Amino acid sequence: MQLLRAGSVLGEAGVARALERLNTLVKERGLKSSSARDAVARVALRRRGHFSVDELITDLKTHGSSDVHAATVYRVLPLLVEAGLLQLTQVSSREGARYERAFERQHHDHLICTSCGKVVEFEFEAIELLQQDVAERAGFQLTGHIHELLGICGDCRARERRRRS
Repeated sequence: MQLLRAGSVLGEAGVARALERLNTLVKERGLKSSSARDAVARVALRRRGHFSVDELITDLKTHGSSDVHAATVYRVLPLLVEAGLLQLTQVSSREGARYERAFERQHHDHLICTSCGKVVEFEFEAIELLQQDVAERAGFQLTGHIHELLGICGDCRARERRRRS
């Protein structure tokens, strides 16, 4: 098993490749190109770690894209997921859906503290192999998955022990 750090920031060349992929999907869908859509994609792709729609909207305002409306962001996000640029994660279900960059990033799973919300990203080949085996036995061909393990982190358990003492 390998614990991972939060994803690295995607550089300009990576953002350009991602926008190319997005624009291919946009053309296939018969949609017009949009500077607002591209602005949302650029800011989302440069985010590190997991983020909410509200955090993305705040970043858009901070990075000079204040003319992009919240409704536009909500419309663009599913397209970014479909294009494989972002993935939806339930990292903090009490706060609603969160996103993270998927483009040019290795697949990983999550450990989530249900007390403080801490997220630890990990990669574990044995889990991946077991999931594939389960799917094959049930006659499924996997197209993706979200694997999140919920629990209480060591820091929260230590705080609780100190509180009880």
